[in-house]
Amino acid sequence: MSHLFTITGGARVGWTNATWPLAQLSATPDRLTIAIRLLGTYSFAPDQVSAVEKYVMIPVLGWGIRVHHCNPDCPQRIIFWCLGNPDTVLHGIRDSGFTPAASSFTLPQRRGLALRWSAIIIVVAIWNAFFFLDAGHSGRVPSHPGPLVLAPLLFIFALSVGTLISPKLQRLILKPDRNVGEIRPILGLLAFISGLMLVVFSILLTLWYVH
Repeated sequence: MSHLFTITGGARVGWTNATWPLAQLSATPDRLTIAIRLLGTYSFAPDQVSAVEKYVMIPVLGWGIRVHHCNPDCPQRIIFWCLGNPDTVLHGIRDSGFTPAASSFTLPQRRGLALRWSAIIIVVAIWNAFFFLDAGHSGRVPSHPGPLVLAPLLFIFALSVGTLISPKLQRLILKPDRNVGEIRPILGLLAFISGLMLVVFSILLTLWYVH
């Protein structure tokens, strides 16, 4: 008899990794879902999954299950880390009634980074340019950060959020036939970190100038 199966652990989505207990896997007959704090929720129907198999990087310390899927809006690498034996997770998924139904031939072949190298070079150049502008504005390397130190953080925040929501920006940054879903976890994490740092540095700068 099928039933809901849930387990807490960690996860790796694309290039980003979340340790235990930041992820939760749940399985029902019609849906396999991995919800990760700060990185989002990734859900698959049976016809989007070709296999769910044991994955071992380091026995006990780094093992779990890998989901082989054909959803182009998700990073290709989806791994759920568990504390116990991965076979327990596989049995739980099977007992829930979830059965992979996709053909292995439908799996997308994604090679290399989804980002254009030209876009990476431009972003790094702009990031560094802001720091030179800040130093030049002060006439020397400042002992305290100037107002322009917020510019690179604002730039990364705006770029991350903009790439998530703007198809035009996605076409400029991504290689042809690549999907923003492949880098959504990284963009979300960058937006969160840069936004948090932007708030913190704004408060510190305000207090410094007041005093």
